[in-house]
Amino acid sequence: MKFRYLPVAGLAFGILVIGSASQAMADIPGTDGCAASGVWVEDGLIVVAETDNGVFTIPRSDTVNWEGSVAGPPGEYSGSVWVELPPPFGEVEVDSWSGDSETTSNSGSHEYDLPSLVPAGVEIVVSGEHNDENGSCSGKATLEIDGGPFDSPVTLISLGGTAVTGLGVALTLRPLFRRVL
Repeated sequence: MKFRYLPVAGLAFGILVIGSASQAMADIPGTDGCAASGVWVEDGLIVVAETDNGVFTIPRSDTVNWEGSVAGPPGEYSGSVWVELPPPFGEVEVDSWSGDSETTSNSGSHEYDLPSLVPAGVEIVVSGEHNDENGSCSGKATLEIDGGPFDSPVTLISLGGTAVTGLGVALTLRPLFRRVL
């Protein structure tokens, strides 16, 4: 059996693992007067995007009280918040906004309840951007659902599928290891 493709497979796996790692932060680089924050009502977690760094562990369900502001009256504006999923899934938009206003801040509440199929202990990047007549700003926060990897039924199904596949491979290779008479 030739192993000439083993280094290529190892390199591809390494690129996949390194390339899928997300940067841990909550940040609005070059804020231009933009500010954003969120407070988880039941959990008590407070995230201030301009100053906080790290991975924030959030509960599977809660209500988030959020605030956002800009330095001056925005005039015509638009923006959105989305969740960045690993390839090949892309992005899922959480909310978007647009209009014409002289108000420099906004706030509200957003209730969420993530299904058990969403794995716990995995980093999720939530990103957002706001554009108006004064400029634009964008930011992101790295979140992780509280719990372990075995809290999701997907993990158990994946492990079962791996075991069945491994058994199939072992049974397929069995004739190669029989003693030749």
